[in-house]
Amino acid sequence: MNVFKRMGDIISSNVNSMLDKMEDPKKMINLMITEMEDTEREIRMSIAEKTAESESIRRNLESVNAATARWAERSALAVDNGNDDLAREAIIEKKKSSETAAILEKNLSTLDNIIVSLKEQLSEVSAKLTEMKAKRTELVERAAAAKNKMKVNETLREADSVTYAKRFEELQSRIEKWEAEAKIFSPDSKVKTAGESFEEMELSRDVEAELSALKNRNRETE
Repeated sequence: MNVFKRMGDIISSNVNSMLDKMEDPKKMINLMITEMEDTEREIRMSIAEKTAESESIRRNLESVNAATARWAERSALAVDNGNDDLAREAIIEKKKSSETAAILEKNLSTLDNIIVSLKEQLSEVSAKLTEMKAKRTELVERAAAAKNKMKVNETLREADSVTYAKRFEELQSRIEKWEAEAKIFSPDSKVKTAGESFEEMELSRDVEAELSALKNRNRETE
C-alpha cells in the first residue's frame, strides 16, 4: 500500500480543484480530512489483518517445530532399537518439517516487517491528520483570503482590459441616450400643437397692439 502517494494525490487534486474551480475552501479541506481519516482507518484494518495472519503463522510454526522435535526423537529411538528403516523415515519427515518451518519463518519475518512499516505509516498519517485538524480554521481563513484576492485581481485585470473599456463606453453612451430621451419626453419640453402656437402668436399680437395704443395716447396727451 503506497499510502503517502495516495495522500499526495488527494492533497494535490483537491488543492488544484479548489484553486482552479474556486470551490468552497471549507468543504475542500473537510473533504481532505475525511480522505485522510479513511486512509488512517484502512491502515489500522491492514495492521489488524496482518497481525492476525502473523499470529496464525506463529502458532503454525510452533506446531511444526514441535513436530520436527518429535521426528528427531523418533529417529533416535529407531536407531536405538536397531530399526534403520524407521529411522530413515523419521529423518525424512523431520527434514520435511524443518523445510516447512523455514518457509513459515520467512513468511513470518516478512509479515512482521510489513506490520512495522504499517505502524510507522499510521503514526505519520495520524500526526498529519492531527495537525490538519488543528490548523483547519487557519487553512480555511487563508484559503478564503486567497480566493477573495484572486477575485479582486481578476476584476482589476478586467478593468484594465480593452473589452472592459469598450463595455464602459457603451454603458456611458446608453446612459446619455436615456438622459436625452428623458429630456425630450419631459413635461417641460412638450411639443406645441398648431393651436397652441397660433394662440401664442395672437396673444403676442394683441399685447403689441395694446402697447402701441398706449404709446400713441401718451404722444397725443403731450
